[in-house]
Amino acid sequence: MQKDCVKHLSHQQKTNLGSFYTPSKLVNLVYNTLAKNVNKNFVDVVLEPACGYGAFFAETFPQKNVRFIGSDIDSKALTIASKAFPNVEFKKANMLYQASRSKYGIGEKEKIAIVGNPPYNDVTSHVKNGIKAEPCEIDKEIKTRDLGLSFMLAFAKLEPTYIAVLHPLSYLIKKTNFETLKPLMQKYTLLDAVVFSSQEFSDTSKNSGFPIVAAIYEKNAQGIDYGQIVKRKFKTLEKQEFSISDFDYICKYISKYPSHYSEKRKFKFFTMRDINALKRSRTFIKEDTANTIYIESEKLPYYCYVDAFKDVIPKLPYYFGNLDVPFDRKGFEKLKDDFIVLSAAKHPDIFCFTPELNKINFARIKVQKYFNKLFKGLIA
Repeated sequence: MQKDCVKHLSHQQKTNLGSFYTPSKLVNLVYNTLAKNVNKNFVDVVLEPACGYGAFFAETFPQKNVRFIGSDIDSKALTIASKAFPNVEFKKANMLYQASRSKYGIGEKEKIAIVGNPPYNDVTSHVKNGIKAEPCEIDKEIKTRDLGLSFMLAFAKLEPTYIAVLHPLSYLIKKTNFETLKPLMQKYTLLDAVVFSSQEFSDTSKNSGFPIVAAIYEKNAQGIDYGQIVKRKFKTLEKQEFSISDFDYICKYISKYPSHYSEKRKFKFFTMRDINALKRSRTFIKEDTANTIYIESEKLPYYCYVDAFKDVIPKLPYYFGNLDVPFDRKGFEKLKDDFIVLSAAKHPDIFCFTPELNKINFARIKVQKYFNKLFKGLIA
């Protein structure tokens, strides 16, 4: 199944439906990771609830004697897929509306593995205002601001034995997303997770990648708590490892979101969410907006730190993208004035002075050493 087959959809339709071709490399990553973690003959049914053209049926599933079911809301995609994969049962169905086993002709005692690359996008996004919209009817109890989170919650309603899917790493490592998925996390354990860049998809993230995970969940009454995610060592496709617990974070010491004071403060900063958002946004600003953070004077060096960190972002691996800004308070305390010097050099109109060149150069050298030490040579 070739990626060209998605051409019948406009850019707007692909964005709303999340319909992007899944390369065989990533399908095999899901299947191989699943095979590593389960015994043979582990399920009766393999269900791909957002199958599109059937990319997940084009590769060899690691078990024989299994029934394959694919569904989607895209009729044309299903017509093409049914011709390519006659051994698969295809159904036009909306997974997000009244999800149940009976909807797919699956018995209550049959063991299910849900596989795939479910659509994920923020349906409330202002980045593509006028493009993104809700693509289908969604049950109230699973409706979220992100289509992919809704799919994950719908999966749990079918009580599959395994969920083996691709989804943004942010669903796990961002606490708000993790809490949204609590109905799933309380019933499933995370057997394995392999992180890779969204740039593996040819139609997305052309300028910068964000971390995606091939995640394998198993039904288990113990569930997962967020503390386990924080401590977990995540593996990447490139054979690297990282953990949220590897760092302290600047968000513990400053506000990331708009603040409102009766007395306007001299220094202002733009709202920040995570590293990828900081990559795209501004830092120090002059104007009062809905996104303005008004900086307390004693917190100014911390925001200068974020301002300096923004310059480091292009040198960091993609898998840092959804993290908050890493921080070493002990090292920072020694360099507060140097961070202010660098911000003043970048924003002389806001700081109302320009540091001497030798001070800028010395500050740059010391700050570079700080970041090299913090990231253990990753940005060297």
